[in-house]
Amino acid sequence: MVTNNLYYVLVFGGTVIFCAGVVCLLRKPFYGLATSAVKQLDIILDDSINEVEKDRRILRNLWVLLKLLFITIFVLGVLTMCAALPAYIYTSYPTNRKADLSSFYFYLSMFLGSFSLLLFRKKGDYSYWSKLLHTLILDNYNLGKFLFERATRHLKKDEYLAEKPFVIVTGLARSGTTALTNLLFDEAVFHSISYANVPFLLAPNLWKKIYAPTTSKKKERAHGDQVLFSENSIEAFEEYFFKVFLNDSYIKEDCLLKHEIPKDVLVKYRMYQTLFKQNNTTIYLAKNNNFLLRYESMLKSDKMLKPIFIFRNPLDHAASLLRQHENFLIRQKEDNFVLEYMNWLGHHEFGLNQKYFLFDNQFKKPKSNTSELSYWLAIWSDYYSYISEISNTHKIYLVHYEDLLKKPDELKRVLTFNLGIKLGNRSPEPFTPNPQVRKNMGEPDNNLLKKANAIYTNLMSKKITLSD
Repeated sequence: MVTNNLYYVLVFGGTVIFCAGVVCLLRKPFYGLATSAVKQLDIILDDSINEVEKDRRILRNLWVLLKLLFITIFVLGVLTMCAALPAYIYTSYPTNRKADLSSFYFYLSMFLGSFSLLLFRKKGDYSYWSKLLHTLILDNYNLGKFLFERATRHLKKDEYLAEKPFVIVTGLARSGTTALTNLLFDEAVFHSISYANVPFLLAPNLWKKIYAPTTSKKKERAHGDQVLFSENSIEAFEEYFFKVFLNDSYIKEDCLLKHEIPKDVLVKYRMYQTLFKQNNTTIYLAKNNNFLLRYESMLKSDKMLKPIFIFRNPLDHAASLLRQHENFLIRQKEDNFVLEYMNWLGHHEFGLNQKYFLFDNQFKKPKSNTSELSYWLAIWSDYYSYISEISNTHKIYLVHYEDLLKKPDELKRVLTFNLGIKLGNRSPEPFTPNPQVRKNMGEPDNNLLKKANAIYTNLMSKKITLSD
């Protein structure tokens, strides 16, 4: 008896079983196998530990790697047998049925069965493979350093040691730093870090050879604040550089510490800035909400720094922080990768791993919890009181959030004059934030609010002045 249509149905079903098994049973073992293999390389590249400790870590990780490899091979073998079993039994009893392994219909059955993979769609903004790639690159600092050295080995000293200005836009999260950075950015004037550089943040030109998006289709970011972005949009990604080369030394369990930047790291930072250049005439522009932690240290060694600080009404700002905190608590609980991603990039502004800034030992963590408006008002007060303090002795540019909203063109014109940088005439994209609503947030501590308002009044007296 020749092979009939039932055989091809069984081949189709076996393919479905195999695909479903791979997705459901091999997802975690393969993920662990891949990350352990790259972790092994990261350990080998680690120059900060002695050979005895390195050997110990290699052997310990090797055991994990071999265990996961065995599990992967075993599960793959079992799945293959389960997938082939129905068709094998059919062709074995009675024995005069043939097993077709080469005809068009055999391959068509397998091809159609593989479409079952479409049933397992990604959850969230990142696919399984995207998450794996991000983990392999961003979670291995020594590999990152190796890629950075490879990326910068051909740089000449006059390229990165020349006294060239660079601009940093900073402020407490939710102050309007993204909108202000977008207002300033013009590719004819600036170069910066974009979403397209992720996850190869320390070797962007290497990644560009593999992945160079040309589409500019925009979508709303996870904050749900009507701020749109595309693969080519610039964002706060340079913090990863400091995390890697300072080895997270300033990141503690509940806070981020003010810190000094060693001279060798500052030289590497200048080298890092050049990696995003399109030509030799553009200026480095970055958004970094953690920049205040190292501002004074960096200013000692680099007088060409041009910092722009943005601030907004403390109560509105605290309410916005609270809303985003609650938003990301939900997102991070639904998808742990969101939490990992924010940790890798040094975003501890809100969510499950929220940390406050510690500029000196006098600051005390607020007694209120993160679900209360008073907590975020205390965070605001400490952050901006420090800015108010340094503005007495350092030349900084203070931008008011309302000026950004109401007079973006005038603000850009005045900043052009103050920075001494000729900006293009590109019209800014309209930015209309969501209406400010403070429902079910309660009332903040009155004394805390008075303190915040006093700081706000002081900042208002020092901000960049626009024409009426």
